[in-house]
Amino acid sequence: LPKLLSFLSSPGSLLAILVSSLFVFESCVGMYFPTIGTLRSKYFPDSHRSVVMNLFGIPLNAMVVTVFLSIEKLGTQGALGVSTTALALATLCGLKLKKLVNDEGAESK
Repeated sequence: LPKLLSFLSSPGSLLAILVSSLFVFESCVGMYFPTIGTLRSKYFPDSHRSVVMNLFGIPLNAMVVTVFLSIEKLGTQGALGVSTTALALATLCGLKLKKLVNDEGAESK
């Protein structure tokens, strides 16, 4: 175990870990945007897509501005807490939406 820890603390291995992490992040982002674009085109008709996306952007922009203006009071930890809370709420809403869609699909069969 000490040899492993000493290997991970060498500058070369830290750079390798950082570069690997960057590649994983870029791969995730590279898959996310085309997937979301496909889902948008599947579930939102072209006539409503811009309106829906703009309506979803309003609360997001309001939250970003609010956190930015109160960053001195919140601090880094508070700002990350707001982000974590928003992601948790989005996850719960997504799970609820998935359940509604599954229930609707079961009723139509």
